[in-house]
Amino acid sequence: MLSFISGLFRSSKSAETANLEEKYTHSTYSGAKGARTISYDPTLIKALEDDHRQLISIFQRMWSEGFEKHDYRQLSQLLSQFKSAFQTHLIKENVRFYVYLEQTLAGDAHTLQVVKDFRADMNEIANAVVQFCKHYNHEAFTPEMIGNFKMDYQKIGEALTRRTALEEKELYVLYQPS
Repeated sequence: MLSFISGLFRSSKSAETANLEEKYTHSTYSGAKGARTISYDPTLIKALEDDHRQLISIFQRMWSEGFEKHDYRQLSQLLSQFKSAFQTHLIKENVRFYVYLEQTLAGDAHTLQVVKDFRADMNEIANAVVQFCKHYNHEAFTPEMIGNFKMDYQKIGEALTRRTALEEKELYVLYQPS
């Protein structure tokens, strides 16, 4: 069961939630319309890939330590942990990565549109992931929930695997100093 997820994500770094958005949304250049608001960070891609590795670890543990063992309390804790780490990753990606790319690619309409499409797609996936986490975050499962969990877990895992591979192979390479 876990083999289809083994390539999912690629990292982790999770303690950056509270000040993250505020820290990276202050202007580095003041005032002028179109001025850059996010500076290049040479450590960002590694941090995002580390997030991917952490997320895959937690996701796999949901199955092996929670669902497979019928330990729904542990599963609930791992779902909460996953949701929190996932949302932290999304904030970092949205605020530091996508904003920077949109700034630096402003003169390249085609590539900019591709980046915006990636961002919109990720937002849809994020909504599905958060709904999955909320739906199954119970310490007791009904027979219906047990029956649906495997299918929903696989769908989420496949979507995240596909998305992470695209990000790491095709999108993250666009992140370059300007």
